[in-house]
Amino acid sequence: MKYFEYGKENKELVVMLHGGGVSYQGAEPTVKTVGRRYHVVLTAYDGFNPSEPETEFLSVQEEAKRLGDYIVENYGGHIDILYGISYGGRVLMEVLADKRLTITTTIADGISLKDYPNIKSKVGKDIYCSFFTGFFYIMMADPGPVRTRFLCKVTGKNPEEAERLLYRRATWKNWKNQDYCLIGKKTDYSVFGRTDMHLWYGIKGAMDKKLSANLEKLKEQGYPFRYKIFTELGHGGLAGEQPERFLEEIVFPAVSLVISGLCVLIGNWS
Repeated sequence: MKYFEYGKENKELVVMLHGGGVSYQGAEPTVKTVGRRYHVVLTAYDGFNPSEPETEFLSVQEEAKRLGDYIVENYGGHIDILYGISYGGRVLMEVLADKRLTITTTIADGISLKDYPNIKSKVGKDIYCSFFTGFFYIMMADPGPVRTRFLCKVTGKNPEEAERLLYRRATWKNWKNQDYCLIGKKTDYSVFGRTDMHLWYGIKGAMDKKLSANLEKLKEQGYPFRYKIFTELGHGGLAGEQPERFLEEIVFPAVSLVISGLCVLIGNWS
């Protein structure tokens, strides 16, 4: 994993996790804007980094551990705002589970609320990846004009944004490893209690409508989180296409948390 840092002169730390099967470069316009106010660490996963094409993506757990090691070593284990888009939400959940870290505010944008199937055998996992991972590999690993247009329709993105995101040098092994490590793994939503948790969904495209299908069910189970639906945006639309608004939106949860804390203190004093 490699780390690109912006706004080092700023005190508060924002860590941004990009989606699966794509490059970190899709977030560059946004992190440059966010870097005006925050110290931003933008991650680049192994196996999906244009500057390190020889690296291999082993698992979500390994990527999260490497990030945790980096934050502990360089920033005392504290993150002010942790943001993950799409598959980056899977990495985000593992980072939240790292007890070495303290994370004030967390935003999972377009995270899937459905677990991978509980397949035990290696053969079964291989077959599942051949079909499920294989579809996305065909659509995104080296798409032509037709598949790029389909990708834009599903995600609600424009062609320029889609082209910036796509990473055409990733191997099939790296793609497969992304999903293989999550087959049979049950998501532990109790980690929401370790942070001020926010879920975002841009439902202009078809993707987030499916990803957020279990949102109300999750809320009924009592896990602590707030959510926001962006009807006019596609999948990860803020982080990809609206840097200024993205900055405004990530500031709001942090300010809201401070106000809530002050209200608690005032209540205790009275």
